[in-house]
Amino acid sequence: MSSIYYFSAWTDSGCFMGCEHQHSTVTSAVACISRAGGYVLAVEKGVQRTLNDKEQAEFQTAVFGSKAESARDASSEGMLTVESCWQTGGAAGTS
Repeated sequence: MSSIYYFSAWTDSGCFMGCEHQHSTVTSAVACISRAGGYVLAVEKGVQRTLNDKEQAEFQTAVFGSKAESARDASSEGMLTVESCWQTGGAAGTS
């Protein structure tokens, strides 16, 4: 077995909780997340650590279904534009 495994984790009433499995992939650990706000942590050579960039990309894909862009990479392309229906002097379509 690899020296790295993954587990899902969350908090409940201020307590750190997690599944009891040793998942071989980030994606399989995501399937064990049972609560909103759950996350996946890695254990490497017996030491718990956060996900590295590659593992984080796998997590984002497993949770959101496609590669998510980070905030620093986001552009205005694809952004929703909302136009106001209000005009000076009242609501649109009124005289």
